[in-house]
Amino acid sequence: MAQQRDLTAEALQRGAIPGRGYTFARRLSQLLHPMLLGVMSFFVVGLFAIPERLAGLGWAILCVLLQVAPPTAFFTIRLRQGAYSDEDISVRQQRNELYFFGLLTVLVGLAILFALKAPVPFVALLCSAVVLNMLAWLINLFWKISIHSASIGSIATLATIYVAPLGFFFWVCAVALGWARVRTRNHSPLQVMAGLVLAALCVLLVFRGFGLI
Repeated sequence: MAQQRDLTAEALQRGAIPGRGYTFARRLSQLLHPMLLGVMSFFVVGLFAIPERLAGLGWAILCVLLQVAPPTAFFTIRLRQGAYSDEDISVRQQRNELYFFGLLTVLVGLAILFALKAPVPFVALLCSAVVLNMLAWLINLFWKISIHSASIGSIATLATIYVAPLGFFFWVCAVALGWARVRTRNHSPLQVMAGLVLAALCVLLVFRGFGLI
């Protein structure tokens, strides 16, 4: 009951309608968190874009350590320090440092992958992440785009390239997650759509540029 009361108070503070719908939307947002979606993206490439799957899994694990672990640690530390208003970083201006750290992490990771002569699909994925991060950061300077939607839009597009049924599954999840972000009043429908479209375009254009589609 205490958890429900907390969620009710949170819903009222956000201007959302409390209840089971809000609780489910919060749970869905946590389940499909950008960090987790980032991990899954690397494994989609490792499993379906690399002929030798064992090697692909090894590269995926390396990318997770390089790309997901540092931002997750940075976010957790800064959240505990009180740098963010909440775990969703609802205040748009507070997101800038996370964009900066994320971009720095991706650039360093990209340099390492180039040095190690990583498979092209992994390099393409990181390049699309660089483009997406830079554009989302630029947009964030004046408007709050949904990173949850951008993250699931990225993996849904990526999965569609390699395994259409898996891509369809993630697009269904994208619709559900979009509803959740609007239901909790974290974003408007337009912010959700912008995240999905921007991510899909970044992945498609970069992967086409690398000759992978």
